[in-house]
Amino acid sequence: MNRKESPKKTPRKPSRVPSSGTGSARRRSPPARGRAAPRAAGAAGSPSEETKAKLDRLQNTFSDLQESMLLTRVHTEMANVETTLSLLPAEIEELRKRGYVFRSFLENKIDVLTRQWEEMQTSVSSEMKRRVRELERDSDEAEAALNRAMSGNASLVSRAESTISTFESKVDAARRAVEAMYKPVQENVTQTSAQTKEIRSLLDQIDEASFQLFPAEDSVACCRAQYIEREDEGPEGVLFLTDERLIFERKEEVATKKVLFITTEKESVQELIFEVAIGQVEDIQASDKRKLLRRKEMLELLFAPEADLSGATLRLLGAENEDWARLIGRVKSGEIKKERTKPKDREAVEAAQAAPTKCPTCGATLSVEIVRGMREINCEYCGSVIRL
Repeated sequence: MNRKESPKKTPRKPSRVPSSGTGSARRRSPPARGRAAPRAAGAAGSPSEETKAKLDRLQNTFSDLQESMLLTRVHTEMANVETTLSLLPAEIEELRKRGYVFRSFLENKIDVLTRQWEEMQTSVSSEMKRRVRELERDSDEAEAALNRAMSGNASLVSRAESTISTFESKVDAARRAVEAMYKPVQENVTQTSAQTKEIRSLLDQIDEASFQLFPAEDSVACCRAQYIEREDEGPEGVLFLTDERLIFERKEEVATKKVLFITTEKESVQELIFEVAIGQVEDIQASDKRKLLRRKEMLELLFAPEADLSGATLRLLGAENEDWARLIGRVKSGEIKKERTKPKDREAVEAAQAAPTKCPTCGATLSVEIVRGMREINCEYCGSVIRL
């Protein structure tokens, strides 16, 4: 006698297949209405322990697939993108108020991403519903095959394995197909969010720095770095890039007391190691040094003879050396000006450019070339320091 099946709801969350009665004790959901419960072992005897373990694994796999087929991960990712995107305008506005004037593209980038996201949401939602409907049919087939396999018959178990494997492949394919529809926007939103975090970190580091920015000076970027003094040794701190200077500030905790090579006391050390006018950076070399399985992002800098330092070797921590080499080059060439959201203060710029041609102390003619970022020069004849 045929059992009348109740109509299926779409979409629905399929039930977990009942346990074979083996393996770890686990509460199972009752069979869905209209579905036959798994049959007990036939007259040929109970399934072997190996078969029982295999059936238990198949049940677990199928149960997980019943969750995955609803594309819950996709729903979560899309919700995260929408939340992040909605918060970005206010975050960037806050960074502008704190004084960050570069990366003028950020506001327009967010407008474009918001428009793209709104346009694709309907199509993604429609595609998700279609995929779930298709997966429900595959789920029914996999569940039926698993029900038949509960007898322990080797051929039926093998068929259930194949059916569930095919179902798993289709679930993965459906998820990847839907993700591909919004992945480019998701990646750009994630990247933009990371850029705002970098700027926030920069402004926080500037607020805590042991030095002050000049009146007409604006910060561009910063990263953690190690100032190499010999071999792999040297203090760690923060490398700052402004539109006028390259600055390294030591900022780390150092051990003040050790017992049996174990640090028991520390102290924080924060001090300015070097500052160089951006115009005095003559050469930048980005190189990678490998030690064992680790790659080290090295930045080798050569400074002009007028600088207080001939050069510096830095190991960047959590930053790409090639990105930094390009960024320093863009600041030195003045190309970074294109990213400004507002011009520099005119009076401060004019004051900085009003450089004397003669030493006010000894009267000697000054032959020092004034480069971007210089705020003082030394008279080579009498040693006087002349503020610009």
